[in-house]
Amino acid sequence: MKKGIYLLAVFFLSCVWTGCSKKTKPVDSHIAAIQEQAESQKNLLKSLDKMASDADKALSEGRIAESAHREIMEFVRAERERVNDNLAGLKAAEEEARAHQNGKGKKQAAAHADVVAKADQAVARSKEEVRILERKTEVVIDFLGNVTYSKSEIGALFAPGEYNLIPEQLTEGERLFTPIVEKMFVFAEKYKDSFNRLKGEIIVSGHSDATPINRGSRLYRDLNRRIEAEEGKGAAPDNGKLNLYLSRLRAQAVRDLLQQIVEKQQQARPGLKLPVEISAVGRGEELPVGLPEHVAANDHRRRIVAFYWVVLPGLSEQ
Repeated sequence: MKKGIYLLAVFFLSCVWTGCSKKTKPVDSHIAAIQEQAESQKNLLKSLDKMASDADKALSEGRIAESAHREIMEFVRAERERVNDNLAGLKAAEEEARAHQNGKGKKQAAAHADVVAKADQAVARSKEEVRILERKTEVVIDFLGNVTYSKSEIGALFAPGEYNLIPEQLTEGERLFTPIVEKMFVFAEKYKDSFNRLKGEIIVSGHSDATPINRGSRLYRDLNRRIEAEEGKGAAPDNGKLNLYLSRLRAQAVRDLLQQIVEKQQQARPGLKLPVEISAVGRGEELPVGLPEHVAANDHRRRIVAFYWVVLPGLSEQ
């Protein structure tokens, strides 16, 4: 009789242990999956920190435009918040799973199936977030590793005192700029199947030297008329204002040429949908990137048209 009671007790305890094991084992595996995803999210934070550092360095070296830097830094800020939210969600799911495993909380934290389902949801959501962010991070890091800044001296494009491109200069400008624009489209081709939308941007900056413009010249009269049309009549414009307008007009001429080159590239790649926005900015006597402050007022290296290209996915989109 005692032996039978002993065997029954052993059988009962064995059933209880087996039942608990069957319940505990899947919870253990889900906790491990949650912890694995938490590590992935922490690695994303490290990648975002590096991306921000690389973007700062690229801006300081003049390799990317300020607009691209702002967009990347806003992306980093928003994704850091998203990652931290994901980490908080994973932590909550792990705590609930552990509470259930230890038999704590309201009715053992929750029904076993509910705990497992919540853990599955947290892991699946984290995996998808990681997948999306890793793809966007890849294209941004690739972009930061490319040479996206180019410049040409004014003398190679414009006659002295001119801001319009004659046919011969248009031909030379197309020869100079086509390989650079083509590089932008080749970059976009790499990622055309990875994103619903890519966008391109070119920013053209015109720079002048600080040489005075002769007040009796045709160029002076032309620029003065333009200044009066935009700002109203007043005191005679100083040389800085005149050179600012001249640099802007030259940048606009290059912008128009680049628009033609971009359209040719778009027509040659019907399978690539890459809208490109081109803007022109006059920098006047402001020194171009890389020139020391002590350069002479008439240094030819100041007389340039420069442009940055940008290709990024919709960083604010999922």
